[in-house]
Amino acid sequence: MTQNPLLEMRGISKRFGNMLALNDINLVVNPGEVLGLVGENGAGKSTLMKILAGAYARDDGTISVRGKIVELDSPRAGADAGIAIIYQELSLFPDFDAGENVFAGRELTRGRFGLAPLDHGRMREEARRILTDDLGVDVPVDRPVRELSLSHRQMIEIAKALGTNADIIIMDEPTEALEEAERKQLFAAIQRLQSAGKAIIYVSHRIQELLGICTRVMVLRDGNTVADHPTAGLDVDKVVGAMIGGSLAKQFPPRVPAKSEPSLEVRGLTKRGSFEDISFTLAKGEILGIAGLEGSGKSALLRSLFGQRPCDAGQISIDGRSVEIKDPVDAIRERMAFLPAERKTEGIFPQRSVAWNLSIANLKAIGRTTLNPAKEREVTSGYISKLGVKCDGPDAEITSLSGGNQQKVLLARWLLTGPKLLMLEEPTRGVDVRAKSEVYALIHAAAKEGCSVLVVSADNAELLGLCHRVAVMFEGKITAVVDAATSKEETLALHTVRSPEALQHHGGNNV
Repeated sequence: MTQNPLLEMRGISKRFGNMLALNDINLVVNPGEVLGLVGENGAGKSTLMKILAGAYARDDGTISVRGKIVELDSPRAGADAGIAIIYQELSLFPDFDAGENVFAGRELTRGRFGLAPLDHGRMREEARRILTDDLGVDVPVDRPVRELSLSHRQMIEIAKALGTNADIIIMDEPTEALEEAERKQLFAAIQRLQSAGKAIIYVSHRIQELLGICTRVMVLRDGNTVADHPTAGLDVDKVVGAMIGGSLAKQFPPRVPAKSEPSLEVRGLTKRGSFEDISFTLAKGEILGIAGLEGSGKSALLRSLFGQRPCDAGQISIDGRSVEIKDPVDAIRERMAFLPAERKTEGIFPQRSVAWNLSIANLKAIGRTTLNPAKEREVTSGYISKLGVKCDGPDAEITSLSGGNQQKVLLARWLLTGPKLLMLEEPTRGVDVRAKSEVYALIHAAAKEGCSVLVVSADNAELLGLCHRVAVMFEGKITAVVDAATSKEETLALHTVRSPEALQHHGGNNV
């Protein structure tokens, strides 16, 4: 028996000025189907999903839900039609707790009428139930979400969508901020939603992951549909080929051997409550990855090395010379650079130009006593060209760039300082397939010039493909260091979730 589609989008087009962002797009999703939606940054994925969620108005076409044409002229109209969206850029209220965020706009009250007081306790309990029972995670529900980790905030964002009981759920890069265990919990939740007859549109740059959970994949390129096929018979190369209109060169550049002399030496580094007795040596030109679960201490270590949260004990040496890093100014003076994971809130200056964002860490390069606008344009134009940043020139506003191009600008900001140590936290989060390869090439180029690189990532495949070695942190300690070229993702994953004693018991300590 033929299934009636839960959602049909027919002939959808959207223009921004003279630019055609979407051209005659047709999208159909049946009950119980998980549709993967992929494409490079700028292909039109987010625009299409915002039209479906009621955030953007379409110029042409029709949208039908359960066979009935609907007008989605606002987010409220989208919600009323049974559509929920999990945005990649979190939309939580930072000073609200989990319960208040999950029920924002549909608050639970202690009475039926008028100005009945909000029932905060019931909202927290219901939020806890969704997070625990549906998503399998333990998230504090009574603290402001600004105090929670990025992965916990992402889980609250997902719980917010699940709590609406929507029939059509859009997930925009839902796993970018999640650890491996949390991803598995999300995939299990998706399977339950699928069994319940929900329709899910899954937007992701993680092609391998997408092929494992979707029933069909639709590819957009330059605002057009270029492929729409069942997942069976597809592989990563076929999907990427459709996305970019050709083949992609090997994603990770070949490793260049590191130099023998040490650049960074860390001995007994401790930050109470975050990590303890951390010791390692990093050679010039070496790329060292750091793996571990959320809360393992990996991100806290980078922030302490950069002076954002100074250590309580331990010694840091650069080029054989002991240094004291009390704040980021000390770190920059020692030619250390740090690119945090949260690009939007901790990386870019959103109201400023590309040139301003690129040059802010090294103003000496564009004028000794006063800023020289001509010199700034010359220097930043050179980096824009060298790094292949796609923009309308140095004066373009940074927010007009795609995520991948913003990341290149932030990398250029620190490369302009001539760093000895480059520390990167989730360097390709929210970046498309082609831009990932370009970011990896930039990291390798810096290492080839003798820069030492520390990379924190939740993507084990990224760490093994990019780095020379990978250190694993578990409960604030380094518990293993593996050779990236000879190790497997499964081995690395085991180290991140088990103590050394448990690994020995299970025979999993051979790396």
